[in-house]
Amino acid sequence: MGTTQPAMAAPEPGPGQWFIKDYGIDDLWKKSTGKGVKVAVIDSGVNAKHEDLRGVVSKSKDFSGLDKDGKTPIGGKTTIHHGTAVAGVIAGQGKGAGPTGVAPDVDILSASMWLGPDRPKESGSTREQADRAIRWAVDSGAKVINMSLGWDDPAWPASWDESFAYAYEKDVVIVACVGNASQGATQAWSPSTVPGVIGVGGLGRNDRVQSESTAPGTAVDLMGPAADIPIPYYSGGYAVGQGCSFASPIVSGVAALIRADDPDLSADEVTAKLTSTAKPVPGHKGQTKKDKPDPTVGWGRLDPKAAMKADVPKTVPSAAKALADWVKMHRRAKSDPAETENATPAHDDSPKAVAPKDVVSSQSTPKLGFSVLGAGGLIAVILFVLSAVVFIRRRR
Repeated sequence: MGTTQPAMAAPEPGPGQWFIKDYGIDDLWKKSTGKGVKVAVIDSGVNAKHEDLRGVVSKSKDFSGLDKDGKTPIGGKTTIHHGTAVAGVIAGQGKGAGPTGVAPDVDILSASMWLGPDRPKESGSTREQADRAIRWAVDSGAKVINMSLGWDDPAWPASWDESFAYAYEKDVVIVACVGNASQGATQAWSPSTVPGVIGVGGLGRNDRVQSESTAPGTAVDLMGPAADIPIPYYSGGYAVGQGCSFASPIVSGVAALIRADDPDLSADEVTAKLTSTAKPVPGHKGQTKKDKPDPTVGWGRLDPKAAMKADVPKTVPSAAKALADWVKMHRRAKSDPAETENATPAHDDSPKAVAPKDVVSSQSTPKLGFSVLGAGGLIAVILFVLSAVVFIRRRR
């Protein structure tokens, strides 16, 4: 049974956080704010000095090979902001004009790695960085891991079989975005494709599929808000994010609220509550069948209130078994093609931007407003990397 946390003043949504009321998250705050749960953010590093995130990061570690501390944002100009933004969606403190996180009382574990292009020589394979980051997060007590990043192919290296299996063995919920069509994703990317991971796609403010902020595939499990999401900006101030990178931490935050409300629930049971209570997506013609999610919207739209209230379904799929079955079926060859990673950027002349197999895509890129740069206009889609075609707008 769930245990209601001690009575306290309920959090309030920050400016522009339309999805908090639309998705009923404010109702969940009457029972749970995530206290006692650790959520790992595997990303570009979280600026723990940002006013909206002070006191939120309880532990951090860098896996980029650059000798950072996990609390220092790293990466190129198109990706360095990303980890701070994602952490704010999960655990922002609602300071000033800042957002209140979906689970504002969780502890954030920040694992920094190199995202995007121009990876330094000191930084090894990004898939290896992710592998080590997952294990560190598990050993550090994470009950939820958020991975708002993706590789532009659905496959993954055999080393991930073991690290994800380790996370499932230790009862961890793993949530990942499925990729943005606007960044060239024609099908869901890894790690959302790893069996047991909750793959999250994007919806607009009208609850309809936001086609540029999602990608189809059997990896899609849930759809969440991906439009106009207020975020803390890594160097100070605030911005607005677009894309499934910001739908994923909303799902992670709800998972943390449920885990805090009922610590006896297993990771598989939390996942089952989230997926079994999902709503149909308005305007979508596909159909989610009893035992088969729709390839575009998965089980449907996230419904936090229903997920919190619902009993655990009679049938609860096992993430560990799903992964083990996949490994048994597919890891027959001695060599794994996914282990060989191309470190050379590859792109064609079409508008779709792609990146090397070993380069992680962030799901957003800064678009500074007229008042900041003195020049309006969007950043043109001329950067041949996955992270260059979804924008955030810097607030004055």
